[in-house]
Amino acid sequence: MLIIYAVVTEQSVGAMFLAGVFPGILLALAYCIAIVVLCAVAPRFVGAGVEPGRAVALGQLLRDALVRLSPIVVLVLVVLGGIYGGVLTPVEAGAGGTVTALIVGALKRRLTLRAVWGALVETGHITANILFLIIAASIYSRMLGIAGLPTLFGEWVDSLGLPFAGFMALYVLVLLALGTIIDTASIILIVVPLFLHALDPFNIDLIWFGIITVIGAEIGLLTPPFGISCFVIRATIDDPSITLNDIFMGALPFAAVMLGVLVILIAFPQISLVLV
Repeated sequence: MLIIYAVVTEQSVGAMFLAGVFPGILLALAYCIAIVVLCAVAPRFVGAGVEPGRAVALGQLLRDALVRLSPIVVLVLVVLGGIYGGVLTPVEAGAGGTVTALIVGALKRRLTLRAVWGALVETGHITANILFLIIAASIYSRMLGIAGLPTLFGEWVDSLGLPFAGFMALYVLVLLALGTIIDTASIILIVVPLFLHALDPFNIDLIWFGIITVIGAEIGLLTPPFGISCFVIRATIDDPSITLNDIFMGALPFAAVMLGVLVILIAFPQISLVLV
């Protein structure tokens, strides 16, 4: 989503990734705190009373986690480390990640011709979808410019006399509303070109605005009726006793946590921009 936003607004992909580091850490910490609070306040919500599984020693748990996560850590270091360190461009980082994944697959003896072909086909599908979205977004942006809609929209927003907080509240409400019916990429491609001209009076940093946009749009992945993440989880669990409503209700506190973090990031833009 950061890459798509960077393409639409002509920003640096590396800068977008850097700006996402501390917001990502903040989100992770907020989730951890929310889980602890839920354990204390609503123990049944987190599974208290359910028959526990086999106890596992902490040392064994850490060793298993290290073994399972080490390939992912290596990939993250190669791809994001290369971009953050200024050693690799995003394209080169993607190529480096591919080679690293091939090496890891070979070492784990899971690299078969069928697996490679499946990865190539899936990559082709994803690439075609993203490129089609970007092409459509370019046409959409040009048509908006020809029609003068961004200028008219910016003048309308300016006529409302909204302060910065009011403007951001309006923007977040639009993101949340659209997030209930369409996916994140579509939200970015539709909304961002329309709002860009309206940003001028507020002197808003586009890198920071991108982080706000992505997090605000991602909240929609946890809210009904679209909530694509919840549908994916429901299909993955494959347990008839767990309904889609259960998953949406379970995701609701974390959507609220995301909204709270979003408010913090709006109030303190330095969190996103300190590394940039």
